[in-house]
Amino acid sequence: MNGTSPGEPGGIPGPLLGVLALTALVVLAVLWGKLKAYTRAKAKQHVLARRDHRDGQRLVAEEVHFAVAAGVPEIRRAVLSSVRLAPGCPALLADAYVLETTDTEIVIAYGSALSRRNFTASLELRSAGAAGTDAVWGIRTWTLSDGVTDGVSVMRRLREDVEMALRALDPALHHTIRHRRARTQSGT
Repeated sequence: MNGTSPGEPGGIPGPLLGVLALTALVVLAVLWGKLKAYTRAKAKQHVLARRDHRDGQRLVAEEVHFAVAAGVPEIRRAVLSSVRLAPGCPALLADAYVLETTDTEIVIAYGSALSRRNFTASLELRSAGAAGTDAVWGIRTWTLSDGVTDGVSVMRRLREDVEMALRALDPALHHTIRHRRARTQSGT
């Protein structure tokens, strides 16, 4: 006997046929899962969360350069006192909080202790001599869910809050938006 089923000359042996069928079933299940994830992501990007998708791509690609007629210490105080931030990293519900401050930078994060950090943003402060300070606001890192940037509404709010804080110091505030390549992202 050559291991084939009786009555099937030259056929595929039963155990091999079972392994091939199981392999085909696993491949089909993986492909089906990938197709569902792709369809869900495209629906979220182009139908369900279209505005957040568009705004998220724009916000992470832009740097806002402010020319502020104020010193670095005054800007740091104004931003830290007027931008709506949690006092520290929240335990449960995600919120924006100060991750780090230095003499030349304020780094803000959005997330909580129990969930991932959705994004980080920074305000870099460079002295421009007698002219004041050059302040640069930008999103440093961000995450994606189904291809859509996480935390877009908070990104918008923080950018508006920073601009209002700077405008309170310098009513003649001037800003320029520059586009840059996407730096860092992660997500599903």
